[in-house]
Amino acid sequence: MTLIKKLSRHTNSYSSAAQPDDSTIEYRHFSKIGLGDADGPASSYVVAHLSDPHLSRRYYRENIKSLKLLLRSILDAGCDHIVISGDVVSTADPDDFFLAREVFSNLGLLDSARLTVVPGNHDIFGGPHRAIDVVSFPRHIRSVDYEKNLTLFHEAFSEAFVGVKHLVPGETYPFIKQVGPFSIVGLNSIPPWSVMENPLGTNGLLSEKQYDALKALNGSDQFGGLVPVVAVHHHFNDLDDGTSESGLWKKIESRTMRMRKRRKLLRLFASLGVKYILHGHIHRNELYARNGIQLANGAGAVCDDPIANLKYNMLVNAGGLCELKTNHLPVPYQTSTVNQKLRWRPRKMPVPEATLEISRL
Repeated sequence: MTLIKKLSRHTNSYSSAAQPDDSTIEYRHFSKIGLGDADGPASSYVVAHLSDPHLSRRYYRENIKSLKLLLRSILDAGCDHIVISGDVVSTADPDDFFLAREVFSNLGLLDSARLTVVPGNHDIFGGPHRAIDVVSFPRHIRSVDYEKNLTLFHEAFSEAFVGVKHLVPGETYPFIKQVGPFSIVGLNSIPPWSVMENPLGTNGLLSEKQYDALKALNGSDQFGGLVPVVAVHHHFNDLDDGTSESGLWKKIESRTMRMRKRRKLLRLFASLGVKYILHGHIHRNELYARNGIQLANGAGAVCDDPIANLKYNMLVNAGGLCELKTNHLPVPYQTSTVNQKLRWRPRKMPVPEATLEISRL
């Protein structure tokens, strides 16, 4: 029996939750794009982005409540579409996928027009969650059935893939989904386990099939005149926590957490006219730019970010003007009484300035 059949179809109305108020902090990038008439009537379309909720009944029950609060706030704020860029669950366990599916269903989000998801490393491989797991996980990961767990991910959120355009016959990724004024390019940056290239399942790499399919888009009109936005799990910047330990973290990242061939991939994105990349993986929220592309990390949405409040990124298009910003809600993370997390978190990190430099693409 598939996970789809396991869950009875139902959609419940959601109750109001904590709302952004005047204390909400926003960090922004602006860019003018060639869509519509900026001087005419502005009809806005809002894509909310978050990542790495790490749902788990066994290990991170606090994340369940945090995600529900965050999603309700996003919906109450009137956002049109939500992108979750991986690590939806923390264990790759069918029960946790069932839990995630139930959360989305109860909020009316199991709809391709409302939700886009791409996989993260925890969705495929799980991960160590207790100190004792550090010893057993390297052995466990060798036995993980990559294709089975990737299929489980697709089954759990099958409604979110309805109507997408697949660029490789018989393959889910890359896909293109048109939502409002945006054309979302969904990618799978989780490569199979490899003793040399991906020993802990945390490194990122785009498969040759995905890369070649994207390269073939050059000169085509696959985006239909819409704004190209990439949704992918892995990050494109170096770790830098502002401390003397930063060099050590960079060494660890280069071996076990890095997006391989990222410079080559960024050049390809730029040639395709990609304006935005929405990702996660490193547990903090931040906006930055590479190769003329604006990037948003949403992995500090419900846990681990130095600013311990619920938060999400927003990509807004209004009358041809795109705005990328991060909303920090005045709602703290739900916390666990058991400190068993083994996810990356720097000891210190500078809080970003309230306003980022405005840039034009």
